[in-house]
Amino acid sequence: MATPPKGDFCIVIDFDKGSSNPERIFMAMSNIITSFNKLDDSLIKSIDKGIQPVLILEDIEAGSIKTWLRQLLNQVNDDTLKNLDWKPSVGQYLVKAKYIVLNFLEGKTKVTDSKEIKKLQNDLFELAEKTDVTRFPAYTPISVPNLIDNIDRINIALQPLNEKDKVSFLSNQGDATFNLDFNFVPQEIEDLLTKETLENTTIMILKVKKPDYLGTSQWEFKYDKRTIYCKISDTNWLTSFQQRKEDVRPGDSIKASVKTSVKYGYDMNVINTHYEIIKVDSILRDETFNPSLFDED
Repeated sequence: MATPPKGDFCIVIDFDKGSSNPERIFMAMSNIITSFNKLDDSLIKSIDKGIQPVLILEDIEAGSIKTWLRQLLNQVNDDTLKNLDWKPSVGQYLVKAKYIVLNFLEGKTKVTDSKEIKKLQNDLFELAEKTDVTRFPAYTPISVPNLIDNIDRINIALQPLNEKDKVSFLSNQGDATFNLDFNFVPQEIEDLLTKETLENTTIMILKVKKPDYLGTSQWEFKYDKRTIYCKISDTNWLTSFQQRKEDVRPGDSIKASVKTSVKYGYDMNVINTHYEIIKVDSILRDETFNPSLFDED
């Protein structure tokens, strides 16, 4: 007899008992839940930006690690929804959408055809339409860049696990197995969806949010009230920084020559924008910085 559900869905990790690095199980579980939160934020925009999805922890079972979660939905001052109990329909949509994404990844080692991503996008859009909870039929599909980013987050969430671990998704909307063999390369998908790329190099001032001290990934900057990620290809400056000859800290700004590459899809909408720092000109300190704000009590 099947165990009655303790939530809307369950994440099950069957781990390799007796193996080393036991923290990987809890890291992976935390990462998966975080990736699902991000996916929900993207999916809900297909229906209404005034809804805030929240995952609630219902129970954790031992043996295989089973985490039961429930979908909670908050409405924020929005009159676009019909006067009915819309929450069950939208909650089921979010659970079913997770199943569809995971089922799409099953049996694949990579995605090589942009038509596959477009079909997944359309399947999720049709699922949003079926909720029929808005006063006007103004449903919008999740954008391809957002969809790619969310698939990548799920893929990264599984990286702490070893080849003997198994992860499953259980729900009354469908069961699926997380694919630990899937090798998702967002750049490959992005290239398949791109019809034209426009490049421009200009001088920009970027506020440092998160430096890359190891030199293996992109820096995180704030620009025009948003976060952007930049690769620094000025190897001379980067070497000096890694040798601690350049002092750059969060809150400082970099004045640099930046190459911007904007990729457009076949519908002429922007797929993604990439930034690359070609030449660092100078470091600008934040003259309003107040160290006392970070003093411990």
